[in-house]
Amino acid sequence: MSTHLWLASLTHDLSRQCLAGATVGLLSHILYFIRGYHDTQTLGIIIAHIAGYTTLLVLSNLSTATLISASYLSTLFTSITIYRLFFHRLRRFPGPLAAKITRLYGPYTNRHGRMHQEQTALFQKYGDIVRIGPNELYIRSSDAIQTIHAAKSGCRKRNAGVYNVVTFKGEPNLDSILDREEHRYRRQVWERAMTTKALAGYENTTRQTCHRWVKKISEFNGSPINTSLFALLVSFENMGLIGFSHEFGTLEAGKEDRMLKLLETMFGQLAQLGELVWPVAVMNSLGIGGGEFDALAMKMADRRLALSPDTESSDIFGHLLKDFRSEKPIAYFNKNIVYSESGFTMIAGTDTIAVVLSYVLYHLAEFPGYQARLFDEVAAVLGKTQPGEFVNNDLVNIELLDAIINETLRLYNPVCNNAARTTPPEGIVLSDGTWIPGDCSVRVPGYSQQRSEKSFVRPDDFIPERWTTRPELILERAAFMPFLVGMYLTHCILGRSEWDADDFVTNRAE
Repeated sequence: MSTHLWLASLTHDLSRQCLAGATVGLLSHILYFIRGYHDTQTLGIIIAHIAGYTTLLVLSNLSTATLISASYLSTLFTSITIYRLFFHRLRRFPGPLAAKITRLYGPYTNRHGRMHQEQTALFQKYGDIVRIGPNELYIRSSDAIQTIHAAKSGCRKRNAGVYNVVTFKGEPNLDSILDREEHRYRRQVWERAMTTKALAGYENTTRQTCHRWVKKISEFNGSPINTSLFALLVSFENMGLIGFSHEFGTLEAGKEDRMLKLLETMFGQLAQLGELVWPVAVMNSLGIGGGEFDALAMKMADRRLALSPDTESSDIFGHLLKDFRSEKPIAYFNKNIVYSESGFTMIAGTDTIAVVLSYVLYHLAEFPGYQARLFDEVAAVLGKTQPGEFVNNDLVNIELLDAIINETLRLYNPVCNNAARTTPPEGIVLSDGTWIPGDCSVRVPGYSQQRSEKSFVRPDDFIPERWTTRPELILERAAFMPFLVGMYLTHCILGRSEWDADDFVTNRAE
């Protein structure tokens, strides 16, 4: 009889302990997890839970500690699921069921490496506003571009996702700066590297890169060429010269080097995460985030620092170092900022340009008629300003060249997922009256936006004439945003300091 009473008492105590665990799980959600942005605190959260389970092991035994922890976790995740499905401020917006519950749906959408196409499929299924995460919306609307990204918008980068974790030892680069004021000062330095005089110097450098490319092509003697590879190599080599006054030698070698492979690997790993931020936050907290790529970024910056200060105006990075070396810098206050910008320069100057160049070559091969016309028009300006050479001022006046570039940028937005923003506390209102609640992550995916039938007639077809003789094929000119718009723009790296959709249509990136 005494044994029976003891077991009943033990079971009763265990039930109360599990109930206490469940209560803590519910309170954890209501008082903490439901409030604010916690991705950057992930490592601390994991450690706290491990410490809690360890404490239970010390105070009880394995089975008791496991049951209490299971009660806590099951209640916590049940509460999170119920809240996100039925009580969350975004509950009225359509989207995949799994996406409403967990951010793990992000990596799922990029399981085949085609997130941009998955986004387009979601718009076709659910409409122009899709709930793609517990607290995130995809919006396909040219009106939303200005509402979210324009200078007067109340939307911000902070707590919107990946920008919170893209740093070098805590220092963001030009693209990942969260504070507008800090971005403004950093951008002022970048704009010094984009003056008319500086651009003229970069043009000479780019011309040299093109000569090296032509020479390499001649070595093939008419045999097939992997143009996708060489589009990447040309962009990479030009980035090295314009960015750091450094030659990598990949163009002559006809193959990638270790640094270029690291660029691709890093992009691939981030893409596979589907904008899932907390794994990156954990790696950063453990000091294992950048790895070999960060080491190479440091090497590039240190190599450039070793050059004479007299060479500061010869490349982009030299202008940044001039501020770093000054007695009163306005943006580059420590070496970690310099290292962060080094990695950014390599990425921004390579990947986006390579994508566009590769597809331009593809479409010229697909449509020989455009290829022949473009050849004739480009050949006509050879030597016009400089004997035996092409110069930018002559090339920008070739309407067909601009049209082909713009149409390629439209079809293959080089930043096709675009950046997320966090809505202000009061939310935002779209032109159709749709209210988007505050403190939510929103984005306008460029690839889907620029292939919308509401913006372009025959949106999936390559028709350069839509930018010249057939403007009726453009229904919403503002929908064209190949490099995004707004206060946080980093397009100065392409040769302009201020951009909007109309600017890009009429002015080719230099």
